[in-house]
Amino acid sequence: MFEWLFPHWSNPALLAAIVGARIFINMVLTMIMAQSTSATSRSTVAMAVLTALSAVLMVTVLRGSLGLNASYFEFVLQLILLILTGYAIASNPEDGRWRVTVVISLGAILLLLIMIPLYGEATVAP
Repeated sequence: MFEWLFPHWSNPALLAAIVGARIFINMVLTMIMAQSTSATSRSTVAMAVLTALSAVLMVTVLRGSLGLNASYFEFVLQLILLILTGYAIASNPEDGRWRVTVVISLGAILLLLIMIPLYGEATVAP
């Protein structure tokens, strides 16, 4: 079903699920930033742009269109998203928001670690 999206992978449905989970978590991080600052703040807009850029780069690298340097750049984008969210929560603490941020950030880190061998498979192994 997802062979058109990831044509060179043996299990494109699982890969699409991982990509979808990362995009969802990045969107949640952006929503946390919007709640911490405001929906129209520069940091929220930057988070939204970084989330979109991260999604496009992730799919493009996994399709095999871009190389190893693009995967490094996407990895750094993900780290920037986590740092910006942590800074927003630390500068504007609210009672329950930090717990949600910790759980979502751990999920983002776990998925980022899963992406390391996937990026290696997409860029180095073929």
